[in-house]
Amino acid sequence: MPANRTMLFVVLAAGVIGLAAIAFLRSASHRQTLKKVWARAATLMAGLMMKRLINWPFDWILYPAMMLWLGNLAGGLVMIALSVPLNVCVIYAYDWAQTDWLLIETLKKFRDSSQKSGWRRHIASLMEKSDIIFFFVLCWDDPITVVLYFRHGSFNGMTGRDWKIFFAATVVANLYWIAGVAALLEGVKSFF
Repeated sequence: MPANRTMLFVVLAAGVIGLAAIAFLRSASHRQTLKKVWARAATLMAGLMMKRLINWPFDWILYPAMMLWLGNLAGGLVMIALSVPLNVCVIYAYDWAQTDWLLIETLKKFRDSSQKSGWRRHIASLMEKSDIIFFFVLCWDDPITVVLYFRHGSFNGMTGRDWKIFFAATVVANLYWIAGVAALLEGVKSFF
């Protein structure tokens, strides 16, 4: 008997949620909000897919190939040199499109917002106070993310300060990759 009650509860709950969703969607303002959310989600997905399509072959095919061919040090230095123009092109494309593909501008608005309460205030406080930690965490993702997050303004090109951050982030992020790929290659070599 309890299983039947559980099933009845699940069906009733799904029906109530469905009716609430229909009522929500009938309102014009809610439809507009939903359209904005879907458009934002589509833009974010397209941006992340583009970033992955560019980074995946670079990180997982070209990086190991260069390090196998030239060795860890020379291969790593070549990959640092190759990553600079690639990342600069992505940053310029990001600025040219003036579209927040990577959710960076949204994060900056969240960080800089004056209307913070509760958990949002604590997260924003951590984001503001620990720039060094945030720098190294973002380097784990990509130097592009680091520069776009730390630069002042949105879609406004690169200043001297931004270039310094870019080159520092490029070196740190590539050192992460050199260490990771070297460890991976040594692990694979140990099996053969």
